Amino acid sequence: MLQLTDIHAYYGHVHALKGVTLKVPEGAIVSLLGANGAGKTTTLNTISRLIQPRKGKYEMAGESMMKKSTSQVVKSGIIHCPENRRVFPLLTVEENLLIGAYSRKDKQVKSDMEKVFAYFPRLKERTSQKAGTLSGGEQQMLAIGRSLMGKPKVLLLDEPSLGIAPLLVKEIFEIIKSINKDGTSILLVEQNAHMALEISDYAYVLENGRIALSGKSKDLKNNDDVRRLYLGG
Repeated sequence: MLQLTDIHAYYGHVHALKGVTLKVPEGAIVSLLGANGAGKTTTLNTISRLIQPRKGKYEMAGESMMKKSTSQVVKSGIIHCPENRRVFPLLTVEENLLIGAYSRKDKQVKSDMEKVFAYFPRLKERTSQKAGTLSGGEQQMLAIGRSLMGKPKVLLLDEPSLGIAPLLVKEIFEIIKSINKDGTSILLVEQNAHMALEISDYAYVLENGRIALSGKSKDLKNNDDVRRLYLGG
């Protein structure tokens, strides 16, 4: 479905991505692992067209996305849920969710909001509450819910467990699995390598802007280098 081939991206003169090749098949959860500064968020920003790659191929369902704008990428079905949640703190939960559907012209927005509430019942309890007053875990739920309101075919999730209590992390990852089972492909950047490999089908490991390892998640869990560097064993 989503395919990057030999992608090179820069921040000024800094060569951030050095020939990244990866794919997210339809219906899959794919994890992208790596240390801080390895290029994980840069990869997501490149897919979202927040960064212009200088070289390579980027396709969605066989269509080139290299010259698309960010809004065109969204309309193609690629939705980015960014790191640190970035909800609109002075707007209510409901208003944040409606912003996620800003580009839609169909009449299913209300029914899709009910689907979001089915995933995240506590958001329904707080529809009129300002987002800035929610807990960190609830804000993460809202950020994911807002992304779902765009009707993603591929959901880009950047560090959904960051700064969240362990009990809520488990709940959110169970919901991510449910979202995938309901038909949304997911590219997951996650600091919790144990959890990421547990729920994903396939994984890539980035090191200094390059793909160092890739394979089925169940195989990478048993890889000595992955265990030593990311799994603490």
